[in-house]
Amino acid sequence: MTKSLLMVTLVSIVMFYMARPIFSQEIDPYSQEVPKDVAISPSSKFDIYVEAPGEAPFEEADSPAMEYDRELAHHYSHKQLDFLEACSEKPSSKCGNEVFKNMLDETVPITDECCRDILKIGKDCHLGLVKLIFATYEYKNKASKGIPKSKQTWNECVFRVGSKIGAPVSFEQ
Repeated sequence: MTKSLLMVTLVSIVMFYMARPIFSQEIDPYSQEVPKDVAISPSSKFDIYVEAPGEAPFEEADSPAMEYDRELAHHYSHKQLDFLEACSEKPSSKCGNEVFKNMLDETVPITDECCRDILKIGKDCHLGLVKLIFATYEYKNKASKGIPKSKQTWNECVFRVGSKIGAPVSFEQ
């Protein structure tokens, strides 16, 4: 489930960053002026952000990771992102987590059930998601290990259960 949620989250983040950034204005908590559309109690201990139509917007600074992932989104077409989003919803949550852990750790085995799951989503979906995940800021430093491991896992699954699923599958080079 964790891997499926991670994949959905990553694809959603990438798609979100393709949209316009969010602008807001920070209200000075020490100011005596309170906008009419905002109710502030005297004990508020948090910052309030309100968009004011007639005033210049305040743009929050993005972290380097957010900037990196936003730039990554521009390398994908909407059609590709839609395809990857659909792919991320296919694996079962148990198998998504198992496959993800397997890519990062040599000692985590893949069950036959999850091999069937991988093969059923198809090579393009599997490798597309893997490449997207390992292109993100958080996992880019693990790509040199994770991408080859995912191809090795694909080939292992083809060898172990490929003939049992009734669909033609090929080895990854």
